[in-house]
Amino acid sequence: MSIPIINEKQFLENIKSRVNPFFEEYYAFYSSWAGGIINNPSLMLLPIDDHMVHRGDGVFEAMKAEGRAVYLMDEHLHRLFTSAERIELKSPFNPNQMKEVILETLRSANQDNAMIRLYLSRGPGNFSVNPYDSVASQFYVVVSKLVPPSPEKYEKGVVIGKSAVPVKPSWMAQVKSCNYLPNVLMKKEAVDRGLDFVIGVDTQGNITESATENIMIVDKHGVLTHPVLDQILKGTTMIRTCQLAHDNSIPVQVREISVKDLESAQEVLITGTSLNVLPVAKFEGVNINDGKPGPLTKKLNTLLLHDIKTGKNSVAF
Repeated sequence: MSIPIINEKQFLENIKSRVNPFFEEYYAFYSSWAGGIINNPSLMLLPIDDHMVHRGDGVFEAMKAEGRAVYLMDEHLHRLFTSAERIELKSPFNPNQMKEVILETLRSANQDNAMIRLYLSRGPGNFSVNPYDSVASQFYVVVSKLVPPSPEKYEKGVVIGKSAVPVKPSWMAQVKSCNYLPNVLMKKEAVDRGLDFVIGVDTQGNITESATENIMIVDKHGVLTHPVLDQILKGTTMIRTCQLAHDNSIPVQVREISVKDLESAQEVLITGTSLNVLPVAKFEGVNINDGKPGPLTKKLNTLLLHDIKTGKNSVAF
């Protein structure tokens, strides 16, 4: 086997000739390492020795824009910096500077609706596990297509199951780290089983979260309930949904939720950035209540959609 040694020109030609079926969904990319915004998906590249690539040493966020405005931007940036602080990762930008980079990248993408993914990495420099070998932390922004669930999922509900993947340790669950192997395995498990989502269950039999989503229940008393935050990520959509519920006189509580609590709930719902509020119809093949989306789940999704539409919690670009 003869492998050619290529020069810079050949490298760029080869890279530009590669076909990725998802390229048409990638609109813009900002790289602090490259020093600007890139609109060609073929050139949306990272240094292989960035510690985020080979060690998962970085943190990230995913937020969305609808109607040329970013929803819950401040909340997502706050969580990004909180995650970074917990792993002692310094950002090359302060929150206001980061916000300007994001908005400028969105303007370059020129899409009314989009998904925005932020990556704050330890940076390139050496392939060791030593974070001090990195030359400087880096910031990357990817603007891509926003793909919401099909309307059928809201009309009929989704089906979920119990995950066999061990629950993350508390400190790791609360950091939105780029080391997402357990989450990957959870999503693989759901796809392999023909489910929409699987959810984590700890050693005490309490539910935690899904691969990238939060789960809540409406208990037998009609109280909207989400798990304690010790073993889950503090979901921005989940927290905003609970705030909207409280503002509309819907009782809310935080407590441990057992599998039995979930099975006997009046309603079960999944929340996430691209999902809003999704009803759950079945858990492990058994109907939740009557197996149909409940009234409170529908109301909460309507409240959230209205919140997004008003733009009161959004930043325009």
